[in-house]
Amino acid sequence: MIGCLLTGHGSFAPGLYGALKMIAGEPDFFEVVAFTDGENIDDFEMRIKNAIQTLSATCEGVLVFSDLLGGSPFKTAMIAAQDFENVEVVAGANLPMLIETIGLRYASTDLAQLVEDAVTAGQTGVVHPQLVLHEEDDVEEEGI
Repeated sequence: MIGCLLTGHGSFAPGLYGALKMIAGEPDFFEVVAFTDGENIDDFEMRIKNAIQTLSATCEGVLVFSDLLGGSPFKTAMIAAQDFENVEVVAGANLPMLIETIGLRYASTDLAQLVEDAVTAGQTGVVHPQLVLHEEDDVEEEGI
């Protein structure tokens, strides 16, 4: 199975993880590492590396989800991932992406395919639906 690590600024990762658990239940082999306000970047990097190490010890690969391309959690995860084999990092994590990915990883151990599927799920999860309001037909009411 592919392990998952979710990271991001402030309460992004714990909040998104809470929503994931509410909808899909508690996933196996899933770690959350939040980059807290005022935290030393070296301490954060060590926590990221420890989480990757924990997942790598029992999983066939690790997929790291980050909130924002170019942000400190993303950059730190990219740097930390270089110390391990079979670790990939994606940015722009969202709830549809996580729900789809945790389900697919039970059926696949191919990290590259799981990354592709995660990105597709994240992209298709962003939509702008519109409600179409129908105007009432002008019907004259009879009566008093």
